[in-house]
Amino acid sequence: MAYQSLRLEYLQIPPVSRAYTTACVLTTAAVQLELITPFQLYFNPELIFKHFQIWRLITNFLFFGPVGFNFLFNMIFLYRYCRMLEEGSFRGRTADFVFMFLFGGFLMTVSFNKKTLKDTLCLPQASRLDTSTFSWKTYFPISLVE
Repeated sequence: MAYQSLRLEYLQIPPVSRAYTTACVLTTAAVQLELITPFQLYFNPELIFKHFQIWRLITNFLFFGPVGFNFLFNMIFLYRYCRMLEEGSFRGRTADFVFMFLFGGFLMTVSFNKKTLKDTLCLPQASRLDTSTFSWKTYFPISLVE
């Protein structure tokens, strides 16, 4: 009985928000279960262009760190603001929402420089979360960010 209500709630999430949130949870679970490592996910231009590891262009936006309090809050914010954007400003315009996601990811990817890549393991998932929150606040300027 509880499974059916949980399933119905999951299916009521708009498609892009559902797919992205699910991909983030599954990627983090795979890392937590040691099926993959964060070193297989991070953004590294040398590995992308010289070794053709193209998946790194996408997977660096899916891993939000180890499961814990921080991960839980990141998933809540991601779910909430992506859903509100997709149901509000982008209602009936799924392709526009996907384009906003891809364009934001593209801008974040090209903005990394060599110094950034040398100093840290480059996983710009927090930037993706900031992009979603900023976009939501732009479309709903009089709403409070909770």
